[in-house]
Amino acid sequence: MTNNKTETYISLTILLVLTGIGGAIFWAQFQYYMPVLVSSSLESDISAHPADAEKPSVKSLVLLPENIVPLMQPEVFSPENLSDKINGKAELYLSAGVLGLQCQRFTENGSPDLWVEFFVYDMGNNTNAFSVFSSQHREDAEPMPLAKFSYRTENAVFLVHGNYYVEVISAAASEKSFALMQSLVKSFMQEHPAETKAISETELFPKTGLKENSITLRSADVFGYEKLNHVFTATYIIADSEATAFLSRRETREEAETLASGFHAFLLSFGGKEIEQASQIKNAKIVEIMGTYDTVFSSGNFLGGVHEAENREIAEKLGNMLYHCLNFD
Repeated sequence: MTNNKTETYISLTILLVLTGIGGAIFWAQFQYYMPVLVSSSLESDISAHPADAEKPSVKSLVLLPENIVPLMQPEVFSPENLSDKINGKAELYLSAGVLGLQCQRFTENGSPDLWVEFFVYDMGNNTNAFSVFSSQHREDAEPMPLAKFSYRTENAVFLVHGNYYVEVISAAASEKSFALMQSLVKSFMQEHPAETKAISETELFPKTGLKENSITLRSADVFGYEKLNHVFTATYIIADSEATAFLSRRETREEAETLASGFHAFLLSFGGKEIEQASQIKNAKIVEIMGTYDTVFSSGNFLGGVHEAENREIAEKLGNMLYHCLNFD
């Protein structure tokens, strides 16, 4: 009887020990797999949201000055889709031979409301860049020493730098935003060394009566005549009246003569009346049209003339002045 009780006691003890060992093993297994399960869950969540794990870096089209950061990735436009960015103005750039546009917004670190947009137009050459620069010259322009062709307005900076036409436009007008724009422009010019060549045609206009900063290069359809392109114009004030002088360097003398004859015929076709005049210019033509007077002539391989003078005397006087500046015969 005693032996039976002893055996029962031993059996119960062994059973309790085995139960304890099994529980310990189970608990150990549970503790081991919990972190594995949690880790697996996190990895799954990260892979489902890769942008949260590692955001792509933002590139900059300008070597960034200290404390300035980009607000967006650079945008790139070709002549084919330029109107997507500057709808309504694209034709001006296209007619001047634009090769492409890059633009990007920047801000001063810690001041997200103080942002500017930087536009860089590759115009292919210095003259094309001057064309768009001069064609959009603002009335409130204030010259800047940044470049030969550069100015600022209340909330923007404009310049020609080699082949590039650059615009920087601020969301708000302030000296702080101007400092930001100027810093970006200087950085761009330093990173992209370029020579802005003198444009000889701008020096050929007579100086008497010339309105400051009025010389412009027009690329196409000048004065409404589709064959008249690459024409420099300048505004003059003579005897309190305003008139426009124009000149265009052509490839040959014959081309200049043909273009002068074609523009003269164009004016007559729209109701112009030819005016007889005793001009110092042997091949000049004067046309009265819609109450104003135009003069057109050729000199060597130059086309020259006066557009929309208020009276005949000014058309003749300014035409003679310009002819003497262009007369290389």
